Amino acid sequence: MKRFLTILFLLICFVASAEQRDSVAKTEKHAAHKSEYPVLGMWKHGYVATGFATNQPITKYSSDVKFQISLALRLWNIKEKVDIFATYTQRSVWDMYQQSCPFRETAYNPGLWVAWRTGEKVRLLFGIEHESNGIGLESGNSRSFNYATVACLYEPLDHWRFGARAWYGYFFHDEDINQRYFQYRGVMQLWGTFHTRDERLQVTALVNPTVTFTKFNAQVEASWRLAKRGDWIPSLFVQYCYGYGDTMIDYNHRSSKIRIGISLINNKLNLY
Repeated sequence: MKRFLTILFLLICFVASAEQRDSVAKTEKHAAHKSEYPVLGMWKHGYVATGFATNQPITKYSSDVKFQISLALRLWNIKEKVDIFATYTQRSVWDMYQQSCPFRETAYNPGLWVAWRTGEKVRLLFGIEHESNGIGLESGNSRSFNYATVACLYEPLDHWRFGARAWYGYFFHDEDINQRYFQYRGVMQLWGTFHTRDERLQVTALVNPTVTFTKFNAQVEASWRLAKRGDWIPSLFVQYCYGYGDTMIDYNHRSSKIRIGISLINNKLNLY
């Protein structure tokens, strides 16, 4: 009887141990296939900043407020490497210091993206986007484009991130203006970001050559997060832009502007 009870006890312990190992294995398998991105998070970084043109006298006509809202909804995760996103970005330039405080332009930019993490240091992104300023054809200021985009994000070192993005734009109307638009906007961007180990301080330099590579649009920005940890902690933000395309309407007007404000930054999937 004692032998039987001993064997029964050992059998129960063996079964319990096996079930525990199976449970741990399932948990680890599930964790391995869990996406590293939230269901709802930031896409491009969001900010609100005010500033002025550096190539003009500082007046209410050369000063403005610019802000951007950008979100990504993760639709599907394929194992642990591929994620599909629906994205939406809205960017506005607001002449807040002028009489009646009009908005100069608001650009709307929905998209569908695939993000593929090919390794620990490399991410590839493929997207289809629409961008327009929401103005009708009758005004003469309508800008409406569609893009096929490919991007690569590379993080070779602890303190550095690099990115490259190229796009092909196509359109449905006003072909003459749209073709000239891409001569100033160009078809690619290159950027590099230096950040501290805790990513509290970040400095980014971006270059956007025009189609002919005879002119370059440039952007430099820096941010300082107000707290050491947290994905949704705002940062102090300063941005300097030089070149064309500050707004879609004024795509062929060269400007030089500096703005200071508050930003929220996506450190994993940050496109410009």
